[in-house]
Amino acid sequence: MQRMGGLLALVVVVGSGWSILAEDKPAAKVERFDQLVREDLFAGFGGDKDALARGMKNCEEALIKDPKNAEALVWRGAGRVYMGGQAIQDKKQAEGIKLFLSGQKDMDDAVKLDPKNVGVRIPRASVLMPASGGMPAAMAKPLLEKVREDFETIYELQKDSLEKIGTHPKGELRMGLADVYRRLGNADKSKEQLEIVVKELPDTKYSARATEWLAAKPDAKLAHSCIGCHTK
Repeated sequence: MQRMGGLLALVVVVGSGWSILAEDKPAAKVERFDQLVREDLFAGFGGDKDALARGMKNCEEALIKDPKNAEALVWRGAGRVYMGGQAIQDKKQAEGIKLFLSGQKDMDDAVKLDPKNVGVRIPRASVLMPASGGMPAAMAKPLLEKVREDFETIYELQKDSLEKIGTHPKGELRMGLADVYRRLGNADKSKEQLEIVVKELPDTKYSARATEWLAAKPDAKLAHSCIGCHTK
């Protein structure tokens, strides 16, 4: 199982997306559950066990207060998927598979509860993309279909505001779409996204990467990782 770096790759899109989608309601305060847990969970995914425990505890406490808190549920699922992958790497297969499957269920349930919330869609997509990387194709495909659904939903929610969200989130979203389409064997859709990146983000690292991908051979081993990641 690949590292959980995908969570870092799109977190800025969550912040940008929420602020844009809420801009017509300036008096309303947008609650950002990810701000409560993401730094601890990111640190946990980097090996800090105490931080991981804090992040997971915050998720559990939020779910005790409101079992239908979709954002708490998706982040708990992200933590469980990570812990499952770690257990599998430590040769604890039964424990790892149980955690991994329970994490997937958490994330799927969160999407069912709040399907148009980018704060739910992005964590699921960003976890499942790297998690599927080391799997056989038959196991990876259903996870990638969920990633595709998430990215496409995020795009539909933000398509009218893409010019406002900045180079980094727009580049990550477009490259994420290109990557998942490529991995699912849809070369035409992947190419379409790459060409849009080259056209709309000229003279950027995203354009450079998209150009490289467009020139790559069909069987090239390609994987997008965040350009200019940050946690705040």
